[in-house]
Amino acid sequence: MDRQRVLKEAQQLASKYSFWMVSGDISHLYGYIHKTNDKKYELEIKFPEQFPQVPPHLVYDDDILTLLGEPTLEGLEQWSHESNVLSVVDELYIKIQNKLNPPRSIEDQDEEEIEEYITPDLNRYPPEEEIDPSIFTPTGDELFYDEPTRRSESPTQSQPQSPSQDYSEHEFIIPENAVTSPEELFIDTDSESLEGTTELALIQQEYAYDEKGDKPAHIIVYLTITLTRTFLIDIDFSNYPQKPNIIFPNEVKAIIGDPYTNLQTLISWDSSKNPHIIDVLHELETKLFSLKTLEEQLRKISQEFQFEPDPSSLTRIKVHLLTYGFDEYVIHIDLEPYPNPPSIDISAELREILKRPVKDLTSIQNWVPKESEPIDVIRELAWLVDKNSRINFELELLKEHYQNISYDPSTDTLRVDMKGKMKTEDLTFEFKIELPRDYPMSIPKVSVINEFDLETHEKSREDLHASFEDFFDEWTPYSYLVDLFNLISKKIFEVSVVACVICHQIDCPTCSLKIAGSDEDACHIACPSCDRVYHKHCWDQTIKSFGKCGFCLKVPPPEMIP
Repeated sequence: MDRQRVLKEAQQLASKYSFWMVSGDISHLYGYIHKTNDKKYELEIKFPEQFPQVPPHLVYDDDILTLLGEPTLEGLEQWSHESNVLSVVDELYIKIQNKLNPPRSIEDQDEEEIEEYITPDLNRYPPEEEIDPSIFTPTGDELFYDEPTRRSESPTQSQPQSPSQDYSEHEFIIPENAVTSPEELFIDTDSESLEGTTELALIQQEYAYDEKGDKPAHIIVYLTITLTRTFLIDIDFSNYPQKPNIIFPNEVKAIIGDPYTNLQTLISWDSSKNPHIIDVLHELETKLFSLKTLEEQLRKISQEFQFEPDPSSLTRIKVHLLTYGFDEYVIHIDLEPYPNPPSIDISAELREILKRPVKDLTSIQNWVPKESEPIDVIRELAWLVDKNSRINFELELLKEHYQNISYDPSTDTLRVDMKGKMKTEDLTFEFKIELPRDYPMSIPKVSVINEFDLETHEKSREDLHASFEDFFDEWTPYSYLVDLFNLISKKIFEVSVVACVICHQIDCPTCSLKIAGSDEDACHIACPSCDRVYHKHCWDQTIKSFGKCGFCLKVPPPEMIP
């Protein structure tokens, strides 16, 4: 579709008839071509994509169809590239006028003229439609006509017209200097070129703008991307078709870089081809629509994680991960590659905790553009940090009491040797603990890998398996492996190896009593929510300071608050 030609046709129609754009679309016009006291003869004009090679499509209202039936218009049937829409509408207007005011016969006209001149009423002016404004003068000699009323000028010279048509409502006087060739259909009444006016009209169809200063070609365009993001684009195209001078906000440059080197419409601007400024706005709008997607992704992240935006970039954020032991880690994430995987930068300490490169994360390996989201990667990172921090913390607790401990992060397998004395015999249990991928949400698999005499140690075996069953029956994400080994130690060796979660010692630093033993000889208390064991004095100090358990972060019942 030749949009510039469509614009010219629309302007010419609007200069003579009442037509408007439908929803800001210049290729869809609506209006009326004739109005009586009780009716408006309305018409829709739709310009097809092949215009002007093919004629426009006219949609008639019921009043026109009732009056004319389905009109046959010569202008549409003989349409050519040089035809213009105004001629077609004029032809339709003439048909309506002829139908509403049919021509009178010559005999009727002569009889009416004789009667009119035999008994004239000197105090009454003739009806308005009988007056030709171009020849009327107020002199007394010319008050009366000595010949029938002249035919009115037709709307366009190429269309025939009946003698009795009334053009008082639609008269369109074309100045002598008007250019009406197909190449130039409009009169340039302003100093601005037609090309510049056309560019402004194209922008007006789709965007709100304000004029800046006295030059109509210097405007501020309001480019709304989201409910909270509207960019003000300063455009001066006074020298059109030369490349316009556009001032872009810094936020736009932060998103797409330098527009003059990143917008293809500006890079390939060729003034000899009369490119359209609105195409620059279209390309810019398309690139900025990524901001709408970005805000949606940031909203999802904010619902689950705390983050800070990077003041130097709209796409970079710092996500805070809080894990076991109140350790905090920061992940630097750049969402600019989206819908591809985000760019992630982590510290050396965090890489040590993860035990794997970021590119090997499952969420990145299985990334599907336009389906996967950055929040999926952050969730996996947070989960791995939680899981591995938890494992590291458990290893530290176990190493306080067991010397032979090994951990293979590639298989998430832990080996622990537990030694103890049963009666007069020393006994060593070698345990293999296989941690599931979603540990501690799922129960670990624990097995004994060393052999010992079945008959002699049958009771120990039974006690061992009973300990496993008791422990795993009550497993929660707040259960710890050190609790399992303490249960085994008490069951088989009748010795506690568990340490306080605060001071990591068996003996209380305040009263020197052990954390496990008889009630009289122990300084012991356990959180009712996670069953984590404290020295009583360490518990009291923790609750006074924080008001909640140091691990499950739950507030204890009133009777356990010191």
